[in-house]
Amino acid sequence: MNAGQTDHQSETTGLRWEAVESVYYDCHVVSLAQLLPSRLFAAFLLVAGAPRIRSDWGGLTCRNLLDSEAARDVVLLQEFGVEKYHLPVDGDLEATIRASVREHGHCIARVDSYYHEHFQEYYLQEHRTNGHKVTVIDFDRDTYTGIDNVGVRTLALTFDRGLFVEAVRSNLFHVYEKHDTLYRLNVGDLARQRLADGTVAAREQRAMAGFLADRARLATEIDAYREEFTRDLAGPATRRYAQLANSYTTALMIERAYLALVEAHGRTTEPWEVLPDRGEHLVAALNEALKAWRMLKMLCRAAQLGNDIKDGALLGALGRVVAAEHASVAAALLAREVVPA
Repeated sequence: MNAGQTDHQSETTGLRWEAVESVYYDCHVVSLAQLLPSRLFAAFLLVAGAPRIRSDWGGLTCRNLLDSEAARDVVLLQEFGVEKYHLPVDGDLEATIRASVREHGHCIARVDSYYHEHFQEYYLQEHRTNGHKVTVIDFDRDTYTGIDNVGVRTLALTFDRGLFVEAVRSNLFHVYEKHDTLYRLNVGDLARQRLADGTVAAREQRAMAGFLADRARLATEIDAYREEFTRDLAGPATRRYAQLANSYTTALMIERAYLALVEAHGRTTEPWEVLPDRGEHLVAALNEALKAWRMLKMLCRAAQLGNDIKDGALLGALGRVVAAEHASVAAALLAREVVPA
């Protein structure tokens, strides 16, 4: 396996693939950047990435459609009209993978954790279970090349042929949805029609209205979270540890959600045109907020692992999160005044 490339020219198909920086954490999602027209991918990121943030369960929670593969498929397949074709898992798996790459440019393959146990230099001690996905884009006599996510990066990686095929085969022993082990996506007439006739744009506007409505409640939720976080730092060791662990997860989820929105805006401002200055002020505020969440995430993780992180540093990072989110709320409230219900 190589150390990863930021781009790859497929010898099999002639297609050029450019990997992207990403913390979307799901190879299927980041591969969409390569498989979908940019405008449709931007719509997917906005609709699936728009977060719902609540003070709940003793902390702060962040949910969006990126959380759920089933929910993502509803947006991508049912609402946007992208086609998903399952490939046979009986017979010669390798022949199926290679035929899909030759004829359609890619094959999305689910691989077992066996695949990861050989790459601890990339995955450290984090055990990744079966069902992880790699988008295969090239192959030769000895290797496969696929788009895969490594930490916060998405790269074109080259894998040993025998190990990769074994990982795909092994996955079938450990999952219930065996038919979903190999598949490909296609943007056909229906998806192009829904992009052209306003169906996608209407879905974007509903997502935008929901996101701005959630922003209107966020200040209260964030303030409640600050009180809980501050109290728990001085509380029993179990509650302190739980708050650090849960806050790490929340910070990561919010960072991912905001990155999706920032990237969506960067690809097209069309769905943001109903906002003042095409959403520039709001997106800038989100970008600042995600930086604050990223710092809190890093400190929570370090403290959770037993490093000597002072409470003052944690509370200082939390204060920056609160200030940044209040600024994002102010920007969103200005925008919400002109967004149709």
